[in-house]
Amino acid sequence: MSSKLEITRYILEYAYQTMNGHFSKLSLEEAIFVPQGGYRSILGTIKHAAGWSHVYRSYAFDPQPKHWAQLDWPYGLRDTIIKSEPYLQDIMAWFDDAHRRWLTDLAQMQEDQLDEMRSLHWGQRAPLYEIITIIAGHHLYHAGELNQLLSIYRGEAWEETEEVEENNISTVGHRVKPPWLDNQDT
Repeated sequence: MSSKLEITRYILEYAYQTMNGHFSKLSLEEAIFVPQGGYRSILGTIKHAAGWSHVYRSYAFDPQPKHWAQLDWPYGLRDTIIKSEPYLQDIMAWFDDAHRRWLTDLAQMQEDQLDEMRSLHWGQRAPLYEIITIIAGHHLYHAGELNQLLSIYRGEAWEETEEVEENNISTVGHRVKPPWLDNQDT
């Protein structure tokens, strides 16, 4: 049976990989896309998720925690993104860096330390495992948001064989063939 520490690490890793799974084929055009009536781009969302991951980790582990304005932001703290490939790559690397820092800190933990009360950026305290659950949930929330934005930009619908009756329009011609169907007929 897995320990609480192993499960906690797994949850964090799963959430990170789910978010990070969108990065490998992400173009700059996709990253800066904002749907009509929207205000958030994929790049801005990755920047947001990375920033909060750094803040939550810092408050949970650092003797002198850093809040939003004190973080070491790529290109400095700014209200808007820079529409460039180097900026996109640096923001994705910053998200990766936050995850590596979580893993480094967790590698030094013992099972019973997950229940230790740790600081949160709004002045309260919570057990470490709850803080990790919060940041994992945050990653998963934004991974879903990225998935939705990418499906809009790419004009994609559900995967083949996953059509649902709830659609109010036909998805024929917009379905995505999942990798596991590559060797099967649909």
